[in-house]
Amino acid sequence: MQQSPIWEWHSQDDSTESTENIDESYVTPTDLVELPTGSFAQFLVAATIELKSGDLLPGIAEATIADDKISIQPTTVFLLDRHLQIPGVETNRLLARYTKSIDNCPVGWRLSIPIEGESEVRGGDIKHGDMKEILEMGLQAMLALKDLRKK
Repeated sequence: MQQSPIWEWHSQDDSTESTENIDESYVTPTDLVELPTGSFAQFLVAATIELKSGDLLPGIAEATIADDKISIQPTTVFLLDRHLQIPGVETNRLLARYTKSIDNCPVGWRLSIPIEGESEVRGGDIKHGDMKEILEMGLQAMLALKDLRKK
């Protein structure tokens, strides 16, 4: 990701000779210096992931572009020799252990490259990075179902 910060997912429509044996489960590095806008494409993009403790770690965000609509979702944070899913109970446990910070989890992201036509790189919050919030929401849903069964 340091040498090629933008990788492109292949689609089944790719029919050039060089991609003959490649399906949509393959990604390849690109020479792009910014994310293009326009027709449908999906990319893996180098990003920086911010932890609750303030630490910054390298990561990956998945970008989907469709008719100038852009959706970006942080998916991975790198920790030493591991790539960890966002969100994830094991991810948060390992991040807390590594940073020696209780309840450490990913809370923000920033792309390493700009999007075509934009002067600043995009970033945002990671919702539900804290697994306690996810577990609490699940518990609330279970309690609501239990109440419905009583009625």
